[in-house]
Amino acid sequence: MYTSIDLFSGPGGLCTGFKWAGIKPLIAVEWSDWTVQTYAATHGADIFELEKYLNGTLEDADSYFKPSERTLLIHGDINKVDGNLIKKILKNRFGVNTVDIVTGGAPCESFSMAGDRKEDDDRNFLFMNIIRIARETNAAMILFENVKGLFSKKLDGIPGKMYETICNEFERKIENLPSYRLASRDKDIVLLNAINYGVPQSRERLFLVAINEKYENAKFNYPSPTHGPGTGKPYVAVADAILDLPQIDSGEETEVYDFDINTVTNPTRLEFLKVMHGISKPAPAHLNYNPKTLSSHKAVNHKESMKMRMSLIKQGENMQTACERLKESNQTELIEKYFPKKLYAARNRRLKEDEPSFTVTSHCLDEMIHPRLNRALTPREVARLQSFPDWYIFEGPYVKFHSDPQQDRYEQIGDAIPPLLAYNIAKEIVKTLNSIFPERAIQIEGVI
Repeated sequence: MYTSIDLFSGPGGLCTGFKWAGIKPLIAVEWSDWTVQTYAATHGADIFELEKYLNGTLEDADSYFKPSERTLLIHGDINKVDGNLIKKILKNRFGVNTVDIVTGGAPCESFSMAGDRKEDDDRNFLFMNIIRIARETNAAMILFENVKGLFSKKLDGIPGKMYETICNEFERKIENLPSYRLASRDKDIVLLNAINYGVPQSRERLFLVAINEKYENAKFNYPSPTHGPGTGKPYVAVADAILDLPQIDSGEETEVYDFDINTVTNPTRLEFLKVMHGISKPAPAHLNYNPKTLSSHKAVNHKESMKMRMSLIKQGENMQTACERLKESNQTELIEKYFPKKLYAARNRRLKEDEPSFTVTSHCLDEMIHPRLNRALTPREVARLQSFPDWYIFEGPYVKFHSDPQQDRYEQIGDAIPPLLAYNIAKEIVKTLNSIFPERAIQIEGVI
């Protein structure tokens, strides 16, 4: 088993894929209250309240530094997590001085094409904490994840300079601290699409991987696609991912799941469902997972007018293209009655069941319509599109105002790294770590 520090951990998508490949997080850091609860519940982590520790009000603080096998999840501001605290936890709780890899996907709002992309946004430099903690712990490797929009992000008014600056910071030499070299900074290499790795969703994200320069002969190869043209496996479609789930209507909820996986004959669908059901990748023992039950399968209770609007949108259409079709067929009265005056192409998009989904975002509740039913997706259906197994526990409210700083279940899922994508990256990281530490080499399973 290799070890990691999981920064900006979110609900644990990256952690899940890494654990499947044999990499265990010793420490995780996350700020959002309900997201912390999700990670802790699913992965059996102990929550360490950073602010209480810093102000001296954390009860039984010494207990967190006693030997334990459980991941310590630091709940608080990453900027306040200093190297001395990390080293104390590693030494006293886990009996080590370092970890094999430090990972993190710093908040992407300031980089996203959908955001305002302000140059002076403080979040632009949160990534420095990933590099800082890696250097302070002398980690063997670093993984940094972010959105495609980072490639064009301006700095000093220059498009793309932000990406260049981040790459340069990884490789910057600092006296008496380890330096790192990137496996690649080539945009065509570091940009991965989840669709190519068994995730039923087109989702492009960049991944920078860096290796401690003291391991001068170590190399990292980005994972080759496992699905799609030339692989022998088709993409996983929406129907493969969610149509086995109980087809509940708007406002309904169920915890009963009686689908018989033995009835599935499509190999691609079967392979995916075995992951979802905890067959090929078993659930953590502490969850006592029952495959005949579901959690988070609750549909929003829509108004009748919204359900009518959704009924007018066909698979592959959004509210804008649906209205264009209705105009062509002289049904403008339906547009006036059920659609807003301002039409958004990114909202109310009905999924095509025979294709992978478009990108799941934190706004997925408003963006995605079930391929067959006149409602938004449930959190469990969205989780399936992100490749989270059915045993995954999501805590917190189902829906909150998007302006609320605390993440509801949809936001947690939409912001996460898909576990199957993380798994395929982690397998390549394990290969690199095996070359660095042959005495600790672990067996890598085949592609799911």
